[in-house]
Amino acid sequence: MRRKVERLIKDSPSPALARANLTRLIESGSAKSVNKIPASDLPSLFRLLGGSAYLSDVLIRQGRDWPDLFLRQIATEQKTTSDHLAELAPALRRCASGDELARLLRRHKQREYLRIGARDLSPSVSVEETTRELSALAEASLEIAYRFCRSEVEKDFGALSLPGGDKPNRFVILGMGKLGGEELNFSSDIDIIYLYEEDEGESAGGGKGKTTPRQFFHTLAERITRVVGDITEDGFVFRIDLRLRPLGRNGPLVQSLGSALLYYESWGQCWERSALIKARAVAGAAELGTRFLRDVEPFVYRRYLDFTTIEELRHMKMRIQRELLGPQNEKSNVKLGYGGIREIEFFAQALQLLNGGAEPGVRQQNTLRALELLAGHGFISLREKAKLSDAYRFLRDVEHKIQMVQEGHVHSIPGDDAGRRALARRLGYEARGRRSEWQLFRRDLLSRTASVRRAFDRLFYGAQKELRSRSGPGLSEIWNDLDQEELLLPELARLGFADPQRAYRNLLEMRDGAAYSPPSPRRIAVMRILGPALIAEIAKSGAPDRALANFAEFSHRVGARTGFLSLLAENPKTTRLLVSLFANSQFLTDLFLKRPELLDSLIRVDLTQLRKTRGEMGRRLLAAFADTAELEGRLNAIRRYKAEEFIRIALHDLGGSLELGDVIVQLSELAEACVEAALALSLEEIEKSFGTLPGGKFTVLGMGKLGGKEIDYNSDLDLIFVYDAPDEARSQGGQGLDPHDYYVRLGQKLMTFLSAPTEEGIAYRIDLRLRPSGKFGPVVSSLAAFRHYHQTSSELWERQALIKARFVAGERSLGTGVERVAEDFAYGRGLTPDGVGEIHHLRMRMERELAREDASRFNLKKGKGGMVDIEFLTQMLQLSHGWRLPALRERGTLEALKALKKEKIIKASEHRLLSEGYLFLRRLDHRLRLQRDQSIDTVEREPGELYGVAQALGYKGNKKKNPGALLLRDYEARRERIRACYQRFFKMSATEGE
Repeated sequence: MRRKVERLIKDSPSPALARANLTRLIESGSAKSVNKIPASDLPSLFRLLGGSAYLSDVLIRQGRDWPDLFLRQIATEQKTTSDHLAELAPALRRCASGDELARLLRRHKQREYLRIGARDLSPSVSVEETTRELSALAEASLEIAYRFCRSEVEKDFGALSLPGGDKPNRFVILGMGKLGGEELNFSSDIDIIYLYEEDEGESAGGGKGKTTPRQFFHTLAERITRVVGDITEDGFVFRIDLRLRPLGRNGPLVQSLGSALLYYESWGQCWERSALIKARAVAGAAELGTRFLRDVEPFVYRRYLDFTTIEELRHMKMRIQRELLGPQNEKSNVKLGYGGIREIEFFAQALQLLNGGAEPGVRQQNTLRALELLAGHGFISLREKAKLSDAYRFLRDVEHKIQMVQEGHVHSIPGDDAGRRALARRLGYEARGRRSEWQLFRRDLLSRTASVRRAFDRLFYGAQKELRSRSGPGLSEIWNDLDQEELLLPELARLGFADPQRAYRNLLEMRDGAAYSPPSPRRIAVMRILGPALIAEIAKSGAPDRALANFAEFSHRVGARTGFLSLLAENPKTTRLLVSLFANSQFLTDLFLKRPELLDSLIRVDLTQLRKTRGEMGRRLLAAFADTAELEGRLNAIRRYKAEEFIRIALHDLGGSLELGDVIVQLSELAEACVEAALALSLEEIEKSFGTLPGGKFTVLGMGKLGGKEIDYNSDLDLIFVYDAPDEARSQGGQGLDPHDYYVRLGQKLMTFLSAPTEEGIAYRIDLRLRPSGKFGPVVSSLAAFRHYHQTSSELWERQALIKARFVAGERSLGTGVERVAEDFAYGRGLTPDGVGEIHHLRMRMERELAREDASRFNLKKGKGGMVDIEFLTQMLQLSHGWRLPALRERGTLEALKALKKEKIIKASEHRLLSEGYLFLRRLDHRLRLQRDQSIDTVEREPGELYGVAQALGYKGNKKKNPGALLLRDYEARRERIRACYQRFFKMSATEGE
């Protein structure tokens, strides 16, 4: 036995400490006491004796009973808060005074620390298990203290109920910091906030009379703090830190819910937002805590990105290092030092604060779970999550093993060789070859802290470093010398500005902000870093004058809201994207100038889905409706969502992540989702006034580009409204409307909800001219009238239009029925030579009357060899052959061309000519829309006017011709080939019969 004991002592973390504690243990009981410990449990005993003087003292104080306590404790696995409460509740009922309760809680804590500490020294127990157990013990201690102390305060002042009822005025203890995150150390203070429900009312009266809620709960909080935190002959349960409460140590000990919320809304600071991330109800009325945390969420998690958070957390970290750490402890303090625990916590909390408003899924108190969620939502990489999580577990384990020696509130690695060696051995390190335990531990420590610091620097300092590297000293000098106009004008010309004078004025406006209002020190500091980088990006944007003018306007619009500029300073990628947008897309620029908060979308563009289904869009719109019951608010929600989705789609479009085909499908499905949402609101409003219509159905068909899922930015929506209802049906409210009047009102309401301007603009312009009888026909048609019209009265151009008819909103069964009627009419028979001639005549008339082409301008759509040539040719072939070849009945132009090739109506070479030509024209039209913020048919034949569009389409240019000239050359060649193909088919088809 002696030899075995010597080996165990030698293998313990500190043989000298183990030997001394063993001697004391034997002296407190007897030499035979050790023999009571089974051989399988002896390694745990000696790890404890050589690892923790504090836990050894707990054992020694038991006297002869120490073996029983040790075996009983280590035999117990994990305990939850409920386990502790069940164990303490019977003893609580026997407590006659606060002193007895204090003794009960301290001795329970010592026994539990013995168990948790012995388990923690075992290599099989994870850091998460230990921190969770310590947190559960703290929660149970606070709950027991609360129950006892409240009953004692009620003896003094009587029960305290809410005014006008028998419900008690509730009280909650919020765990903050590591307690809130279930991450307590062996020697953690517990950060808590005391809150109560209501300020009104008075207690029922007791031995000391009546009192106010404030005094009642102040007394309660004081007693809980003493019971748990005071140092007695048995030590303390947990040190309590109340400095995170509103107003800190200068604020009242306890506050009502309303007072606390008012404080955070009015005066709350960034560090308090960060602290509240970890807030959790740990004792008292959990429902009250949940209510407070729900109500304070808008303060903690802002709706829009606020990168001043990064700035403030950066300054907070610097202040901690300066005030609490000092340079001598920078590398040895595993909590506050280089690459330490606090840097991981700051990293996670900063990303939670930045993104938690838009993505509730990252709201989480626990650091490791927060890192998991941030990675799951794409805010950090899986590799970064793995490295930071590994480092966090490692550093928390080191912290535990430092603190368990004397239950000291310390975080630094010992400075002496013996202390370092003992620490490394407590962590499970063994010497290998020439490398000591300390050397092996130090290697692993430095590797992990370096990983943490790299991630921390990337988030908190990476943007500044990148901006400085991009601008270089020359552009910094330009920014710093902005007051010297004569020197700068030649420099601005050299950088490519066509109008240096105007560029100079724009730069001044960007630097100084609004006239007659001096820039704040914060704006000056932000722009000192951001300004030179902006000049660099703008100069190489391809359209520097336009980009700078738009940026100056943006700067003017955001005014004193320096947060937008901070956001750019912390996101170089976003800065580049914004400059590209200001240079290349007036459409998106104008969206941003109206709503600068859409800058959020730029930050998140690489995180958003490339593609969303119509169903996803529809669900998001319905969720937006849930935020407001007001009609105006819901109409604004449709417009806001459309703008946000335009940003998402357009940014992926500009960035090259989405092909044109994907873009137009996404835009079409967005339009459908908006129509469906507006229809739901319209029906809701009609039913409020006129009730429901029994047996009635209503559907919306998309026509034209919407029907073919081909709409672009700024496209109108071509729609047809059809209803079906029994003739005798009448609405069940209001004036008892017949079906036609009822659905006319619904159709008019839908048009208004989509096209009427609100403070957020319009959603879509609506065009109903493709309905039966065109602009002279009723707004809505019954299914019977729709069928009758097309059987008896409609014209050939309407057959063409019905090729595109597609259900987009409303009653699907009716919609598919109308689709069948449209298809039967469009494809029920072929085309006669006269029919072919009629289509050709209409096409030539459009070119003659609408294209307005001449030597100085061309028309992309209606001009010679334009998009309409291809669309009319495709539709003519579909109508000629679709009656016998159902495969040709496609709504999209490109899909129809593919079907025509497959059915051998056109040759592969003709398919290539037409499909490539159509894509070329659509891409050119598409880029012009993005650049000029409008649907543009007519384009000047001026290479300079097309310079930016040509560059965006990939034209590089050469010494002889600029990109715009090369684009014009290709356009001319393609339209000649398209027109030749068009003429060949129309001539051939006009000579054939059906």
